[in-house]
Amino acid sequence: FDKNSLGSEELTAQNVDQYAERSMPLCMSQLHSGLKSDHKLKHWGRLQYGLFLKGAGLSMEESLLFFQREFGKIMTAEQFNKNYSYNIRHMYGKEGKRASYTPYNCTKIILGNPPNAGDHHGCPYRHYDEDHLSALLSKMKIGGPAERAEILNHKRSKNFQLACVKHFEVMHPQAASVRGVNLDGVGNHPNAWFAGSVSYHNAKNAGKDATGSATKLEASSPGAVKSEEMKDAAA
Repeated sequence: FDKNSLGSEELTAQNVDQYAERSMPLCMSQLHSGLKSDHKLKHWGRLQYGLFLKGAGLSMEESLLFFQREFGKIMTAEQFNKNYSYNIRHMYGKEGKRASYTPYNCTKIILGNPPNAGDHHGCPYRHYDEDHLSALLSKMKIGGPAERAEILNHKRSKNFQLACVKHFEVMHPQAASVRGVNLDGVGNHPNAWFAGSVSYHNAKNAGKDATGSATKLEASSPGAVKSEEMKDAAA
């Protein structure tokens, strides 16, 4: 991953950390941080994050390795296999009724079960209070004061997905003008946010010459979600 050239279909247990740092929306980076700090996720967190990683290209075998590595810091391999590995295989359609489950979209996350104490799932723009969200944006160095104020204004207006789109825009300057970047669904689905970010960094990397200086990239058609498409998730 040090060459910044991997696509989502090549996500592995070894490089999830790098992708979390660079290309995950806030809801998923918070789940990743929670997993790293607690070495576990509760039921809804495991579902939301596990299905996201599946949709991002993490295979079932790599998912088992990834979660066992973290959970293994507070439990034995036997405990993990007994209590958690079945659920991961189930998400991939290898247990139970063998249905292959799909990642949650933004509406489902926003309108779903709100997080309780010790939970890390949900939508930070919807479920965090304003002070918590503001402190988090500052800690993560997401934009400057003006950009963070715009994100918080979207939260106050219950335009949670527009807040997420603004986060993407801040972290991926001029993404709509970068050739090869697909912005379709950014603001409607965490996996679209992830795919847009990966394609942005891949395109920017491909546009650098041998000296490392960026070359001019031609414009492509933007596909970010418009505000009227997001109103249904405001609560």
